[in-house]
Amino acid sequence: MFRPTPTWRRVLKIAALVCASCLTLTSCGVVNLLTNNDNVVDGVGRIPGGNFASLVTLPEGITINFPELLGPMMGPQVGGPRVLMIGDSIMASTSSRYGNEMCDTLTQLGWKVEVEAQSGSFVDFGLKVLGQRLEDGWDTAVVFLGTNYDGNQANYENKMRQIFEGLSPTPFVVLTTALFNPRQQEVNDVIMKLAGEFPNVTVLDWGTIAANNGLIGKDGVHLTANGRSVFAAAIARALEFAPTREGECLPIYFKSDAPVPGVMPDETVPVESETTVPVDVIPDTTTTLP
Repeated sequence: MFRPTPTWRRVLKIAALVCASCLTLTSCGVVNLLTNNDNVVDGVGRIPGGNFASLVTLPEGITINFPELLGPMMGPQVGGPRVLMIGDSIMASTSSRYGNEMCDTLTQLGWKVEVEAQSGSFVDFGLKVLGQRLEDGWDTAVVFLGTNYDGNQANYENKMRQIFEGLSPTPFVVLTTALFNPRQQEVNDVIMKLAGEFPNVTVLDWGTIAANNGLIGKDGVHLTANGRSVFAAAIARALEFAPTREGECLPIYFKSDAPVPGVMPDETVPVESETTVPVDVIPDTTTTLP
């Protein structure tokens, strides 16, 4: 089961913290951070310093100002390194069976990472993952579901609320989606509404980050190679250092990807060579909505 953690105070004056905690990515690809003298911001926690900057890097030529996190980073709050990541094709493309950017980035910060993400997954997929993986014990989580959206905002809110309730009271991160379609604003509105109701949730505004040039491919939805690196770095910023420093890329349970021709990266680890664990769920067979 998730370990309960003390309730933390929500950040009330985000604007006052922008100069202190926004990340700037330089042309050489290294994450440079502005820190205050004691490396602590009230209500947010420790700001990653020099060690973080040397570990989390981006491709040469990438320059991005990350938006302010809405809530604290995970590392200073949690008691262990286990992070459950739940997502669709955007997150799946960074998993160990594709680009592996997520594990490559987060394990350096000490996280034990399980990326449960499948292409074509709608919000229901999050409940399937929690139904099979929640009781294994996690210190935090990252949720990115909403790229595949059928326009039923009430259903999306209902399922996301169940996911939030299932993960609570453990602190976790939820990402907004890119605005590749006007109705994606409905998804982001739900995310912000629920985050306002759950004080243990930190919002990472991927929608703003994804608007930068060169991160989204020709289909307008999926990530380029640079986009995958930025995606992993953004999540690393939200997590920060784990309480321990022995990172690990954990086996994947859900890996029945729906075909997304021409937009997913080449497989780096054949599925049959990974640790396979039977899961009594029906794989998603829907495709990503353009």
